[in-house]
Formats: sequence, structure tokens, C-alpha cells
Amino acid sequence: MPSPVSRFSFSLARKIARPVSAPLVVAGYRTRDFFAMVFDIGNLHRENQQLANDLVESKVDQAKMDELQQENSALKTQLDYKESSSGMKLTLADVIGLDPTNYYGTLMLDKGSNDGVAVGQAVVSLGVLVGKIDQVSATSSRVMLITSSNSIVQVMLENSRTTGVLIGGISGMKLEDIPLETQIAPNENIITSGLGGNLPKGILVGTAGSEISAKSDIFETVEVSSPIDFSRLEYLFIVTGV
Repeated sequence: MPSPVSRFSFSLARKIARPVSAPLVVAGYRTRDFFAMVFDIGNLHRENQQLANDLVESKVDQAKMDELQQENSALKTQLDYKESSSGMKLTLADVIGLDPTNYYGTLMLDKGSNDGVAVGQAVVSLGVLVGKIDQVSATSSRVMLITSSNSIVQVMLENSRTTGVLIGGISGMKLEDIPLETQIAPNENIITSGLGGNLPKGILVGTAGSEISAKSDIFETVEVSSPIDFSRLEYLFIVTGV
């Protein structure tokens, strides 16, 4: 059994050590809490990064799904037109390139001579003329759009059967060489005449607008508008036969 002196010494030692050991214990707890906090922050960062990655993947997947739906809708619209058309052999083509040096002037298609494509053939969207083939390789072809300043198409007014020339340009399309006595109905349809080239007769080109010829001109000139948005062409038909 410890003597009174021993018990007194042990008690005194505890009293002396307590002020010293208490901060060490607290410091130990704080150190443990600090490393735990660092560990938790690391886990939280990894979880946040994973959530961010999952969100990006989800957006990519949704974008792919939306794009497929858009493509299917556009293709269905074009194919529905093909089913309803008669008398023309149509070859579906994808737009694969635009000419950056010629605004709305030309575009490239993924069909060429291997698919029966030839220079001069008409190119249509939903039955409306958008241009004609002017260059062909084995697997691709170039379209000269009717909006191009280099485009000239023989056309006619659907009601009067008066023929004229469709000219493209930066300021818009116009119908030229119409006799002054011609009566043009408001929004009268303009169609291909079948003259001067491989374009079949009767393809819709657009509608007649305001007269823009001068009083001194010996022929009438009118504006022409197309129902097609030339900035959004994706799938087109090449008229490879009639």
C-alpha cells in the first residue's frame, strides 16, 4: 500500500502535469480535426468534380439526342416530298460544305458522278429550285445557288407564261427581260421554263414581288423571293432524271 508521502507525491505530480498535458490533448484533437477536415474537403472536391463530369456527359448525350431528332425531322420532310413527287428521279444528298469566299453562292454535296450526278442538273429543296450542279467529281459535286451573282436561270411567270431570266446577287434575286406590257399578278409563281439547259420545266423558283425597273427601261424587272431559307440547307435532292 502506497505511503502517504507517495500518494502526496503522485497527487502533486498530476496537479503539476495537468496544465502541461491539457493543451497537448487539445492540440491533438485539433490536429486530428484538421486532417479530418482536409480529408473531407478532398472527398467533397472529388464528388463535385464527378458531378460536374456527369452533368457534362448528360448535356452531351442530350445534345446528340436533340441533333438526331432534328436530322430525322428534316430527312422525313424531304422524303415525304420525294414520295409525293412524280416524273423526276431524285437523289438525296447531304450538304457537306459552303464556299466561305462566296456568301450563299455555292455549296458542296456528298453525291457525285458515281451516283449519276452531272453538270447542269437541278437541285431542289421541298420541290423548290435552289441551284444547279456546276462541278462534279466521283464522290461529290458543287451547286451554284440561284442566289449567287453568277447564277442565270431561264424561267417563266406561271400565269402569263411569259419567259424571263432569273438573276441572283447580294441585293437579292430579280426577274429580268419581261416585256413591259406583261401583267404580273401579286405574288405570282415563277417556275423554270425548261429552256437553255438541263433544268426540267415547271420547278417552282419563287414568287414575283415589287417592280424595280426604271421608266426608261425597255423591259420590266421585278424582285423575286424564295420560300427557302438558303442559310439552313442540310439535305437536298438532285434531279438526276425525268
